[in-house]
Amino acid sequence: MKLFTKIIAGQSLISWCLQLILIYLAWEVADHKIANNLYTISGAAVLLILIYLSLAHDNRHRQSKK
Repeated sequence: MKLFTKIIAGQSLISWCLQLILIYLAWEVADHKIANNLYTISGAAVLLILIYLSLAHDNRHRQSKK
């Protein structure tokens, strides 16, 4: 678990992974490989919330080290 919280370029590895998953999802929708429906939009919304939470956690972790 320590690996996922390692800070790389100002963000944890889990933040980077979540962002890459969101980019992949958007790419697949743009290529019409995944339907643009309520399930896809809900999945993207959940990913955005998880990204926000991980970035907030990174910021809180960075502030506590100062």
